[in-house]
Amino acid sequence: MTTPKLDLASSVIARTEEALSRYQFDHSQVYYTFADKAIVPTFLSRALSRTGVNVNQTFHGVHSDLELFPAFGASMSFMRSRFARDVWEEGRGGVHILPRVGLSDAARLEDVRSSAPALVGVALGINETDDFLKTVFQEPNLAFASIDIAHGANVAVLPLLERIRGLGVKQGIILGNVGSVEGFVFAYWLMKLSGFQNFVIKVGVGPGSVCTTRINTGVGVGQLTVLEQIYAARAELGYVDAQLISDGGVNAAGDFVKALVYSEGVMMGKFFASGSFEDEVLILEGGKLAGVHLFGMASTLVTEKRNFIEGSSQTLHAFHQNAGEAVTRLREGLQSAMTYVNSSNLQEFRKNVRFAINSAASMTEGGVH
Repeated sequence: MTTPKLDLASSVIARTEEALSRYQFDHSQVYYTFADKAIVPTFLSRALSRTGVNVNQTFHGVHSDLELFPAFGASMSFMRSRFARDVWEEGRGGVHILPRVGLSDAARLEDVRSSAPALVGVALGINETDDFLKTVFQEPNLAFASIDIAHGANVAVLPLLERIRGLGVKQGIILGNVGSVEGFVFAYWLMKLSGFQNFVIKVGVGPGSVCTTRINTGVGVGQLTVLEQIYAARAELGYVDAQLISDGGVNAAGDFVKALVYSEGVMMGKFFASGSFEDEVLILEGGKLAGVHLFGMASTLVTEKRNFIEGSSQTLHAFHQNAGEAVTRLREGLQSAMTYVNSSNLQEFRKNVRFAINSAASMTEGGVH
């Protein structure tokens, strides 16, 4: 006799296979990155200023529905409560997903509490204790819980999902990461059959600046195209109870803007490099911030095993003074982009955007030269 979890896993597989049997998409197309395409400007049919557009997105948080600026901090160990408060920008900014790797449960709970009044998310592993789950989901400023595994389309998350649902939580859960339409459909049914009403699926395998997954495993495709494919599949299959967060690949505010064409939110680490990061990665010269040293979360673990499958490090000498400054750059870039395509809100923006493929010369032309 099979156990309930095995029955549920079988149901997820069956639902996934059925959906994919009736949804056809091009498996052989070229996968593009954010740099490969640009938004075509159209015209303004009304007097529309940058300050007159609405850049907020509705999300279904753990405790309530929320109107948020759609920028998310990546759950990296050097981005903790200081960063969460700064990126929140008194409610005008983004939401940080607090890290879990290398931290005790007590330290993680303290991070949530000391981030207040900022709303935050927490990263969860599949082996969390019952006490931690029960306590953290009671925190009033907890907006999201992100199941933090390399490959989110994975039946190993089912016991954790069952335990979270057992606490009465019906929304605000982020599952990821996935990197294909197949992975998205599978992750969708993991969440749906576990009883969640609204949820988020995080998209991106290998686009992060300190992630070496694609180099060392050969796994992962261009972020802009995989977002476009999953966004189209969600619409055709009617999976409207799943929102999307694009994770990785953002080097400039324009990349953030492009990601929002095919997602409800964008997760970033490197772009937020600033004095809001933890002291351990800040490079000071004469008491002033001179650089930021970044490392991938996988690298803190794999280095101990003497292998480097999914993480590397780098030192940045271009950075923001704080996370609030980074949010301002994102907001102003998005506001301007929306006026270029005659859009007063994100729903209009997604309908109005048309992309063009860049030649190598056009990429050079678009930068300082």
